[in-house]
Amino acid sequence: MSILYMDQGFGPHVDRGFESASTRLEHSGLAPEREGETDRHSRELVRHILSLEAERVPAITAELFAEAIAVADTVREAQGRGPVTSYRARDFWEILKELIDSVLDQ
Repeated sequence: MSILYMDQGFGPHVDRGFESASTRLEHSGLAPEREGETDRHSRELVRHILSLEAERVPAITAELFAEAIAVADTVREAQGRGPVTSYRARDFWEILKELIDSVLDQ
């Protein structure tokens, strides 16, 4: 098994994460508005956090992160709440990286 890293940028991996979130949400009856305010916010937040990353990160980590933020923002919007904050997203990013690293180390 080879691990794909974000060596060529994170754009395609973020897109895959958002596509996965969209599919998952549609099955649960929550259809995110494509190119809407929530979608834009989620994508900008994910790209911002990933652009700050100095480490070499597995692509799956970026995909899972994008998917989680997209789902969280859509659910929060459906509840009438504001989007995920940058602070909480960064915390989740660090936890997710540690989790993926621990799985890959085993």
